[in-house]
Amino acid sequence: MKKFYQILFIGTLLIGLASCEKDKFTDSIFIDPVEDTNAYTYAFDQWLYEHYTVPYNVEFRYRLDDNATDPNYNVVPVSMGMADTIAHVALYLWYDVYDSVAPAGFLNENGPRIIQLIGSAMINAAQGTEKLGQAEGGIKITLMKINKMKTNDIDLLNEYIFKTMHHEFSHILHQKKTYPKEFEQLSAADYNPDGWQYTSDVEAWQMGFASPYGGSEAREDFVEIIANYIVKSDKDLNTMLTVAGQDGKEGRKILEQKIEICRTWLAEKWELDLDALRVEVQKRQKDMDWDKIMNLEFMKK
Repeated sequence: MKKFYQILFIGTLLIGLASCEKDKFTDSIFIDPVEDTNAYTYAFDQWLYEHYTVPYNVEFRYRLDDNATDPNYNVVPVSMGMADTIAHVALYLWYDVYDSVAPAGFLNENGPRIIQLIGSAMINAAQGTEKLGQAEGGIKITLMKINKMKTNDIDLLNEYIFKTMHHEFSHILHQKKTYPKEFEQLSAADYNPDGWQYTSDVEAWQMGFASPYGGSEAREDFVEIIANYIVKSDKDLNTMLTVAGQDGKEGRKILEQKIEICRTWLAEKWELDLDALRVEVQKRQKDMDWDKIMNLEFMKK
């Protein structure tokens, strides 16, 4: 059988996770940066501290630390230029979106504590998969393949970065407050942890999954529903739902049920309006003014 690569996201539940729910993280967990004004990266490091650590209590890592990556994979560092660009656009399409929709202080309390950028993907040739994101214990989100990004391609940015961020952040949220068991029951007989990568988009949609990877297991299904619903354009979302219901398939009905469960869960457990998040993201995706993004004009009150 011809092998092909599918996107793989990993949400890791670490030992001791229960304590994360009790920690409110209202005070910064990061010490002030050591200031070496002669360092090449000094200005960028100070900018990251001002725009990420201070307001969101998150450390934005772009340097490659071998101790923080899986030794079974070879990876490369992210370029400074891409790190700078992604840091700006992440404020525009993710952090500032939640600030405009979520309850006050939501990200400071519940957001990831570390965002790690890696220049390449992690390839598993035996399985025919590549890992593009990872969430670890409600603390850290790793984004990969950053050096391959084309900033003028919103579909590429979504596929490899922002869908990944919504996906991994949804893992963090459901690790703190579990999703309803009724969600798992909708596709219990169709999850395929060993063969999902050989499923096409159309086959996945018609089974009631937002993506092939959503068919791997229930928790990946849950976060893929949320992430795809937020970032897909109206055209792409309608295409998915229409194709899912073709030829008498039950996929559309299942997808709509799953979206409603996610919508209700986010509202009741997190006071988050899924549709408001989607509307804000869609509006910003259509107005990708790079001068404003790089100068943070969208954040000015």
